[in-house]
Amino acid sequence: MVNRNQLIFFGLTVLLLQACASIYTVVEFEVLEPATVSLPEEVSQLIVLNRAPISLNSFEQEDVKGLEEKHLEILDTLIIKSIQRGLLNVFRESPIERFHRPIWLDERRKDTAKLDDLLLTRREVDNICRENGGDAIISLEAYSMDYEDHFQSFSDSYFTATKYWEISNIINWSIYLPGSPKPFDSYTMVDTLYFTEVLDGELIRRYTAAQMLSEAFYKSGRSYGRYLVPVWSNTSRSIYKGKEEELRKASKLTNKGDWDQAYDIWEGLSKTDNNTAGAKALYNMAIFHELEDQLDLASRLVDEALQKDTLELIRSYKEEIDTRLLNQKELYKQVR
Repeated sequence: MVNRNQLIFFGLTVLLLQACASIYTVVEFEVLEPATVSLPEEVSQLIVLNRAPISLNSFEQEDVKGLEEKHLEILDTLIIKSIQRGLLNVFRESPIERFHRPIWLDERRKDTAKLDDLLLTRREVDNICRENGGDAIISLEAYSMDYEDHFQSFSDSYFTATKYWEISNIINWSIYLPGSPKPFDSYTMVDTLYFTEVLDGELIRRYTAAQMLSEAFYKSGRSYGRYLVPVWSNTSRSIYKGKEEELRKASKLTNKGDWDQAYDIWEGLSKTDNNTAGAKALYNMAIFHELEDQLDLASRLVDEALQKDTLELIRSYKEEIDTRLLNQKELYKQVR
């Protein structure tokens, strides 16, 4: 069980940066983003099953001319291991500790063209979960890949050249639960990654094919991991620090880490007859409470700020804080 304050609050360790120095201070912190798909509460042990067929049909034909079977197996191993590494790293970064150690299985499909046996049957799912002690199967059904090299050169008053690689892939995933006649969820990922070697005629870095493929499929594994489990993400908020004297004074205090005194200043300013200054103060107070994971109070303070002045920054923040409130409800279901 994750402590509620651990979910969002990093207020004591926020990093203050200067941005638009005369108007704002930017505070950076971490928030926990919910997974896109919510697995049932009874799911404790995950099984990650690799069913992707080893086939030349997974690649554009011009990419694998002259490729022998042993080379195909090496290429497939590189791709699968990269996907699994990305997936596992996200699992371990998530606060859902029961997902940190999935069971890894390999049961490759034999089809290579029509993918007629794409889905597992209910009996197959039940048997795999029972024999291995799992509650859900995360199945890598198939992948395909294409890579292209691009070279552009221009010669006008001076010569310049650009060379980059484009790696694209498509990965099909399914989630199976025992006792169900159809997948709990199916998801197709499409990713593209670019690797620049030469920029404006200057060599930036020389990549090997293995490096590019490994990084591209590792990224895809991480992307699907974030689809499955909540993960910490960096975010930032802009705090008003001017033009009012009180805001500048409060900004100096936050730069020193004295948020309580700064809050007292904002609270006093929020009661002024100057609606714009009051709105900014209430907005800053809302940020303070967001850092303390008091999202309901932050939302109410933003509403008060908007009644005084509908500044663009405050309107934008209203949408963000309300989205976080909705996400928080989902997070409490996912992290228990």
